[in-house]
Amino acid sequence: MDHPDFLIIGGGSAGAVLASRLSQDPGTRVLLVEAGRDTPPGAVPADIVDTFPSSSLNASYFWPELQAQRSSDTPPRPYVQARVMGGGSSVMGLWALRGMPSDYDAWAAAGAAGWSWNDVMPVFRRLENDADRDQSQTSPGCYPIRRLPREEWPGLVLAVEGEASRRGWRSIDDVNETPGEGLFSMPLSQDAQGRASSARCYLTSEARRRTNLSILTETTVTGLRFDGRRACGVTVTRNGERRDIAAREVIVCAGAIHSPALLLRAGIGPPEELAPFGITPRVDRPGVGRNLQNHPYLHFGLTLPPRSRLSRELRRFAIAGLRLSSGLEGCPAGDLLLFMIGRVSGRDYGCDLAMFGAALYSPYSRGRVTLTNPQAGTPPRVEFRMFEDLRDRPRMLKAARFAESLLLSESVAAAYNDAFLLPPVMSLQQFNRTGIAGKLMGLAIKAVLNAPPAFTRRILARRIRPGRWIANRHRRAPASDAELIAAAAPMAHPSGTCAIGPQRDDMAVVDPHCRVYGVENLRVVDASVMPRVPSANTNLPTIMVAERAAEFIRSERA
Repeated sequence: MDHPDFLIIGGGSAGAVLASRLSQDPGTRVLLVEAGRDTPPGAVPADIVDTFPSSSLNASYFWPELQAQRSSDTPPRPYVQARVMGGGSSVMGLWALRGMPSDYDAWAAAGAAGWSWNDVMPVFRRLENDADRDQSQTSPGCYPIRRLPREEWPGLVLAVEGEASRRGWRSIDDVNETPGEGLFSMPLSQDAQGRASSARCYLTSEARRRTNLSILTETTVTGLRFDGRRACGVTVTRNGERRDIAAREVIVCAGAIHSPALLLRAGIGPPEELAPFGITPRVDRPGVGRNLQNHPYLHFGLTLPPRSRLSRELRRFAIAGLRLSSGLEGCPAGDLLLFMIGRVSGRDYGCDLAMFGAALYSPYSRGRVTLTNPQAGTPPRVEFRMFEDLRDRPRMLKAARFAESLLLSESVAAAYNDAFLLPPVMSLQQFNRTGIAGKLMGLAIKAVLNAPPAFTRRILARRIRPGRWIANRHRRAPASDAELIAAAAPMAHPSGTCAIGPQRDDMAVVDPHCRVYGVENLRVVDASVMPRVPSANTNLPTIMVAERAAEFIRSERA
């Protein structure tokens, strides 16, 4: 498609939504450019369809060589960011949380007019098709959500529920409609047919038949093109060939890591950082790449007796969550989350081991994304700077100690064999390998997990270093504060690097309609525009952001 009205960079959680919504107007020509492979209806890979997130183990769905530094005193580690149609929604753990009302009211307070809880809640309701919610007063949206019924919860989760109830925490049927503290069944982005990705739910067969929508996949945008201060298109590479594509408006939906990198290479950012790379500054916006936020989390691994395991036929990951408040002065309610994972692998041994996680869901620490090289294709430098704000470390410890106290309680300890503090790497990668090596490893893990507990304990204690054994029902060796902090890692929820805010705020990059300050015909629409990371996994909020941005764009055209 030559000279579309809207050229959308990235077919992820936001880009697929925008392409679908904007192309509903037959008078609007839309071109969607995605660097990864397509997942069209009828040809979605099995590992993406899977309701256990096995796609998160497929390296071909991610940007290669990307690394991130957890904190200033730790070395960079490999970091996953999706490069496939549907983006993070095609590879994430399927959690479908909205967050807390205070999250979005904080957006509005930061200058994001039109993004308060009262503004965005109707958008969530319109897009969701929640199979467990009373929909007599509303019409179901296109994005299915389900929960694992309580009667299918494994014995371990039932034990945690019972202990939480004895401690006074309430049970919440629908944590999205009734946000607050308590234990809830995890809402999941799926239905009976499988995973609900933005690609599946928005780029449907009907949408793809529209003559005003074109999709280019396995096509990498290497630069933004300008006529003065007006964005007029992009440069792409496809099959080794370079090509310029003109467009009336460009919308960047490349995510909170790659969206700021595109802007920086186009000269939009702090001039003192661009000059050393020979990049001519176009717009002085110091906030580009700043304000990087993420959720730190850790996992306890639990070996299980058969009575406490998830049923093998259920291909589920997250089962339930427990939202808590740290109670620290000045910190929002519901800033901590505990969560229970019922399966660690899609293979046969997956239900023999469970995980109990703890996370800080309202962090104050801020990192940054900067360039390492002016050339497109070079991964940017990602620094999360976790725990550098003094308010974050004690709250992370509080979440971990909440989880630990539940595990050490008599009723929960009776539901597992041994508990281990796991090292700070992507949890599923510790227990899964692909190919022949993965099959052999699976057989070995199955044998180890079903051996006598003393043998299992010795083998796992060697394999999970620097994690370690911490407890069973007979004896305990609780982790130190230093060990818990060392076990924390960043989730795949980067956000905030092109934040919405008032033009006078140096850290703001886009206005409330997601238009980039200082240039024309350029927007950013993805998790990077969030002024503050929501108290939720970012997929559902990102889809909401795209739906809301589409509303603004349509109103402008009208």
